[in-house]
Amino acid sequence: MLFVQIILPVFLVVFSGFVLERTAKLDFRTLSVSSLYLFSPCLVFSALMKQEVSFSLAGQIGLFMLLYTAAMLILSLTAGYLLRFDRETRSALHLATVMMNIGNFGLPLTWFAFGQPGLEISILTFFFFNLVLSSLAIVLAQGSTATLRQAVTNAMKIPIFHAGILALALQAIGARVPELVLRPVDLLGQAAIPLMLVLLGMQLARTRLQSGAGFFSLAALLRLAVAPLLALALTWLLGIGGLAQKVIILQTSTPSAILPLLYALKFGSRPDLVAGAIFVTTLLSAISLTILLYFLQI
Repeated sequence: MLFVQIILPVFLVVFSGFVLERTAKLDFRTLSVSSLYLFSPCLVFSALMKQEVSFSLAGQIGLFMLLYTAAMLILSLTAGYLLRFDRETRSALHLATVMMNIGNFGLPLTWFAFGQPGLEISILTFFFFNLVLSSLAIVLAQGSTATLRQAVTNAMKIPIFHAGILALALQAIGARVPELVLRPVDLLGQAAIPLMLVLLGMQLARTRLQSGAGFFSLAALLRLAVAPLLALALTWLLGIGGLAQKVIILQTSTPSAILPLLYALKFGSRPDLVAGAIFVTTLLSAISLTILLYFLQI
């Protein structure tokens, strides 16, 4: 029943995007830019403003993000060197395993699984991990040619970062946003979740699997099997329990992220492998996430 009630609705919306791409051939870039620069920032801002933000929990999630990212990167680096991958293949492995689909897949999934209370926690997770997606992912895609300044500059260009900082700052000083402003922002934000899933389906429709079965198997193992165990260990270590723990584990056990594929295409870090990993991990996640949800809801 968990698959039918939670996982299947997510994949049905993804499938609608898949069909839409195959039949209508829409402008993917326009839709993705709209999601990144308008709908997603509105979702983050409105969600953070409508709830009483726990700065203690925010700090825990921020620390979790740092430790989780570092641990996944070490695991990916170790696997890449042991298997003697070349630099481009190692970069592709990092992008496919360290970066998870925290937004397009993670937000709708937690909303279906835990409702509005879960979504409010997942917004914080989404905010913090977007810092990684918009900075470290650039460094990993570029390899040794990337600089810290480039990564920070890139992160500062993402409106989600500004929306989150602004909302947290307003919460900290106890300021209230007028309903005249909050209502349209909230309405725009409501479009973010379905659009994210549609974009995921459109991207899957554009993906063509090539050779690399070993690479895809390793990426799926790290992203869908190792990642949940790591998230469980870190949340326990940091004292994160209850609903927050369940949301964080579920959201960081999602398939490979889409945004790093754009970086891989730009910098030549084996985009064929990154795209294939997104496709394979997304399909296999129907099984892995159903099993994970079973254990989270016991």
